[in-house]
Amino acid sequence: MAEPQRAGDFLKDILRQTGRSTARRAYAEALDKLLSPQLRDHCQIVGWRSNRLVVEVDSAPLYAELSGFRREELRLAINELLPEQPIAQLTFRLGGTGHV
Repeated sequence: MAEPQRAGDFLKDILRQTGRSTARRAYAEALDKLLSPQLRDHCQIVGWRSNRLVVEVDSAPLYAELSGFRREELRLAINELLPEQPIAQLTFRLGGTGHV
């Protein structure tokens, strides 16, 4: 049986998760503004940590376009939209997002 978690540690975990979800939502809204709805439907933010944003793309041609040609343009545009949460690295990952 696992030992009980201290209330302070439990609250810290909740606040950390809330902050991540708020940041993830802000990045998702930024992508909504920067990508057309047709492209955005094929992308899903799967991670954000240490100023690195990871976006999963379910289409190989779109993955090639975003990771090869538009990565830096999108990173700079996201940083303009969210100057209080700048990202240093934007990474795209090919995979199934499950919502297409």
